[in-house]
Amino acid sequence: MGQPFTVLYIVQCGFLKTVLRNTEGDERVLSFPMQGDLLGFDGIYRNRYTSDTEALTDCDLITLPFKQLLTPGHANGELEQMIYLATSREIALERCGMGLSITVKSEARVARFLAMQSKRYTNLGYSSKNFLLPMTRRDMGSYLGLTLETISRSLSALAAAGIISVNRRDIHILRPELLILPPNFPQLPEETNKPVS
Repeated sequence: MGQPFTVLYIVQCGFLKTVLRNTEGDERVLSFPMQGDLLGFDGIYRNRYTSDTEALTDCDLITLPFKQLLTPGHANGELEQMIYLATSREIALERCGMGLSITVKSEARVARFLAMQSKRYTNLGYSSKNFLLPMTRRDMGSYLGLTLETISRSLSALAAAGIISVNRRDIHILRPELLILPPNFPQLPEETNKPVS
């Protein structure tokens, strides 16, 4: 946060979180970028990054020097289109996350969050029913506007209802039809559903 904007990043592998911090040190988790996601577009407007990004696991990032992307003669229409698509998708994902935090029941917020994660794993070609949550419950709570205790209670309630089973960060979705995606969850075109190579 606050560093001069110079590059965009594509997550090649791994999991991260983007965080907004205020002057008192309080933080709000904005998103959980994973493979194929674009980072750094928040720096374009003011020429400085407006959020911090922290790795949750080992990660590889591809850097895209922004000025070189704009240099005449170096323009690549396909790459530009990909950046616009990825930027729009990131904005849509952040809005979707903001929508989760205003859902009334905590169990519904957590259920929709798990549905979002399931869909994101599916888009990368992984299992939609068995996956690892790389973030802590505290991070989930910050993202969803819930306390750590409420996140734990909500996961336990979903497990007690037979919708999921939970073993620490391992999630097994037993009844996916009961986890409903938010209506504004961004859908990816088929060609972008593949991992970055």
